[in-house]
Amino acid sequence: MRALRLLLLSLALLFLPRLAEAQYKNGQFGFEGGYFFIGEDSGLTSHNFAIGMRGAYKNTDQWWFSARAMVSFPGDIGGRDNTVVLLHLVPVDVRYYFQTDSFRPFVGVTNSFQFLFNQEIESDVFWGPGVTAGMEIRLRRDIFLGIEIDAYWMFVFEGPDAPLISVTPQLIFFL
Repeated sequence: MRALRLLLLSLALLFLPRLAEAQYKNGQFGFEGGYFFIGEDSGLTSHNFAIGMRGAYKNTDQWWFSARAMVSFPGDIGGRDNTVVLLHLVPVDVRYYFQTDSFRPFVGVTNSFQFLFNQEIESDVFWGPGVTAGMEIRLRRDIFLGIEIDAYWMFVFEGPDAPLISVTPQLIFFL
């Protein structure tokens, strides 16, 4: 009798429903390019195009950590005719995904560093906190198309602060 109870308990535990885990792998790598706006008080041309790469690592199905690097070429306002290089680095952002299926909307908090090269303005480094939102749509098993919108408030160390907004479509590969 005792052995039968133990057998039934073992079978019940074996067939209990488990928490569903998404089929996605633990990492992402992707490419992005899109619109990049930086406030006019920055001394740079406001409307720009940026291209970049991104990577992400899964903590749980809903919580992800990601990093990004983008480059843009805004010109100085009223400066000489030169090519300014803006390097946009996001060392970490934390995202919460509401769904983890073929449609994956998310929100998150982030921060960003902006490094300027070959510029005429006073400051060559900006930093600021931000928020991010977007969605990812599955194209194939491990390939997603994403859109991400970021908004930052950049603290310019030697000048007035400036808002920064980016809207980028992304091609994402799960690793």
